Amino acid sequence: MLLLREGLWLFRKQDAAVLKILLILIFVYVNVEFMPNITVSASRTLNIPYNLGNWTYVQKPVYPVKINASQIPVGCNWTFVYTLSRDSVYHVYFYGDWIGTLTDYDIYVYDPKGNLETLHTEAAGLPEHLGTTVDDPFFKPKLSGNYSFLIVNDLKESRGESAATFMLIENVECNRWHERYITGKVNFEHVYNTTWAYEFSTNSSRVEVLIDVPNTLDMYEARLYVMANPSKNFGNLMNGEPVAWEPGLYGNLDTSRLYGGYNLEDDGFKISSATASCEYFGDDMVINYSSPSKGDTVLYHLVLIGENGNGLIKFMIKTDFNPPEISILNPISTVVAGNETILFVDVKDQDSLKTVLLKYTSDNWRTVTSTSMSNVINQTYKCTIPAQPAGTTINYVISASDMAGNEAEGQGSFKVKDQPNLTIFLHQSIIFANEKVEVSGQMPVAGAIIMLNYTCGDKKAIRYVTVNQNGSFTDLYMPEKIGNWTVSAYWQGDETHFAASGDQKKFVVQKVPTLLNCSMSKDIIDLGGKITITGNVNPINTGKPIKLAFMMPNSTIIEKYTYVNSEGTFSIEFTPQLPGTWKVQAYLAGDDVYLPSTSESLQFVVNDTWLNVLVSFIFQNLLYIAAAIGATVSAVGFFIYWRRRGE
Repeated sequence: MLLLREGLWLFRKQDAAVLKILLILIFVYVNVEFMPNITVSASRTLNIPYNLGNWTYVQKPVYPVKINASQIPVGCNWTFVYTLSRDSVYHVYFYGDWIGTLTDYDIYVYDPKGNLETLHTEAAGLPEHLGTTVDDPFFKPKLSGNYSFLIVNDLKESRGESAATFMLIENVECNRWHERYITGKVNFEHVYNTTWAYEFSTNSSRVEVLIDVPNTLDMYEARLYVMANPSKNFGNLMNGEPVAWEPGLYGNLDTSRLYGGYNLEDDGFKISSATASCEYFGDDMVINYSSPSKGDTVLYHLVLIGENGNGLIKFMIKTDFNPPEISILNPISTVVAGNETILFVDVKDQDSLKTVLLKYTSDNWRTVTSTSMSNVINQTYKCTIPAQPAGTTINYVISASDMAGNEAEGQGSFKVKDQPNLTIFLHQSIIFANEKVEVSGQMPVAGAIIMLNYTCGDKKAIRYVTVNQNGSFTDLYMPEKIGNWTVSAYWQGDETHFAASGDQKKFVVQKVPTLLNCSMSKDIIDLGGKITITGNVNPINTGKPIKLAFMMPNSTIIEKYTYVNSEGTFSIEFTPQLPGTWKVQAYLAGDDVYLPSTSESLQFVVNDTWLNVLVSFIFQNLLYIAAAIGATVSAVGFFIYWRRRGE
């Protein structure tokens, strides 16, 4: 009846030729519901599906089909029909004794509409690649419905009729949830949906099968069978994927009883450590299997057997047990009020991420906002937190979960504050020692205490000023050192404002220039007389020594010192010891504050007295005077002598 209903459906959907096929199928149909494999015989009529030829309808893609030697003679064919779903992926392979022989089997795949979808015509003895594309090891139907796999023993190329196995089974991806409708036994007998099977491969040494059983269903068992390990010479690789060790598909075991044993019977072989069962309706099942072949790619078959009731089970083959790795690419600790915050994270996962979520709170998790992070490129995700008011603290958690249910979290927080603008400026860029530099500034936080840092080499001075109500502040500071100074401003911030700093400003402190004036009491004096030198220093340098250098007429220097009084003046008396032209000049030495200064050079004359002139004259003309005196004395003597003689 099932086949008849199927035939009526095809008749409505396709043309009358389909009815012809169905009539043939009624006679050649082999019921495989409870058979571990299918054996076929062949026809010598070469044709394409939906016309002539031998057919076998395989009700479920779970059983191997055994083709014995000589069952498809050269020039003959056989078609196997499977009901497939476009939403599933199937592993289809055709191998056996004929591989490496002169037997040349070709396979043609037709879709439910009778159109040729793929064909596979390798040379004699070479396995046919039955993937969707040349590089794809699996077959993904384009349509849902009855697919026909026509196996032809090539009339022209084949020289043999060797045995073969045709296997078609659904391949499921690990670490993903899958669904299957299961029906329990009816009158202790299996029905169509009582059993089902899948295959998967993994190199994980740990395999965990999670089965979510609905409350309407009691499962008999779930089993894992180890079907291939090409690195251990059990099974082979075809297009990079392992295919089952052929004897194991028919329930046979290797000597270690590890490989093979595949069956769907209640009392069939099973590996106890790879089997789980329900104790009651809705009892979820877990198989936790550790592979002895660490690092090897192993092919498994998963068998599901129902017991009572019915329902949709959900199952996952978990091989990924590592949580995602979350790295926050731009850790943020502070955000300026009025600006949104964009977070970037790098999320790495062994298999495939499912979700990356951002949860954040502004009130210490009393309320929470959750949003998905969007994928930017590769493993980078981003999300935006809207602008928040000043004074807010945002705590956030980034959670990532993968398809296998592994989860990880990364967290952080940042404060939202206003960023005040702090500016300072100088009223003078050059000042003199003992003067004050005036620093003014602006910052829109009244009452804030600003720290001003004055620096000149190793000399530092820290001063504090308070911002007034109009947002301004001023400081007057008298530097204690000559040189190049800098001044900078800093505020440490508060609960609603970030710290702020002003640009560094530069100014120079120079020594004070001085002006030294002096004058003389007289321009001409007599030898032995005194001359008074007076002067003043601007600015007043009380107590500073004044050096006066007197240059004698013969260029000899005489130094005299006096001191500046509190009025900034000085005075000194000097008695020249030589007549002639004298010069005098005053000097003020510099110090750490004041620059040196020199007065104008002054000139005065010292006249000699009459006695000194006479003495000098005599001294200078002594020889002549002596001669004159001698002559005079001689003349007087001669005159006296002459007078006396005349008497």
